[in-house]
Amino acid sequence: MTVDMAGETVAMAGDPRTAAVHNNAVWCDAVCRALGCDIAWAEGLWLNRSPAPPYYSNALTVAVGAVAAQLDGIRSMLASPLPRPWTIKDGFSTLDLASDGFDVLFEASWLTLAPGAAVRRDGGLRWSAVTTPADLVDWEAAWRDENPNAASSGLAGLFQPVLLGDPDIRFLTGRLDSRVTAVVVANRSDDGTGPVVGISNIVVDNEAYRASAVQAVRVTFPGLPLVGYEWGDDLDAMQALGFRTLGPLRVWITSDGLMGG
Repeated sequence: MTVDMAGETVAMAGDPRTAAVHNNAVWCDAVCRALGCDIAWAEGLWLNRSPAPPYYSNALTVAVGAVAAQLDGIRSMLASPLPRPWTIKDGFSTLDLASDGFDVLFEASWLTLAPGAAVRRDGGLRWSAVTTPADLVDWEAAWRDENPNAASSGLAGLFQPVLLGDPDIRFLTGRLDSRVTAVVVANRSDDGTGPVVGISNIVVDNEAYRASAVQAVRVTFPGLPLVGYEWGDDLDAMQALGFRTLGPLRVWITSDGLMGG
């Protein structure tokens, strides 16, 4: 739950939004560690002190009520030789970083779906988990069709084969006949209040397959709440499937990023 203290919303133990933020940080940590990035968990922050892969931030706030420590950590990053631009994901949308040289890149909403919530079924796709490096290459090729910045990064593979050995991560591929038509990631985590499953990196050839992707994640890690975040049309689509919002997040980028510097 959340309580209001002197005008500040504070997440308490068991808050599903805290579990969602933690889950996202765990996923980011796994991806960046697999790429050899310099990772740390500081007070109220997850940090990547190396250049981040595309679509990943260099910092994520993972607690509320730790604003001073978070600002100290962010300002330390600003003073480091980390190449700009880079971004910060403010998991609870509590920081004002404009005076520190950041602009808002986008805002989104955390989402959750209860284990027993009904989801529209689509039986047209056959889903399987990626188990080999070769299949992971095919999975990422489908994912890159909707995420072109990954190609411009120069990374041969954003998602490294070592991730296939993590029992809490599954790359799922949906096929129609033999053709890949949808992909999604499921990652399980526990912030100490109980396990949840993150759903992310959804790419579907047809929007009708989104429900099938959600169901594939639920089958992979059954009986657990799903969490994630979206914005814009994707947020509307997830809410149409029964996901409810938990609260806002905000992604900030160093000002030179928006100015093209």
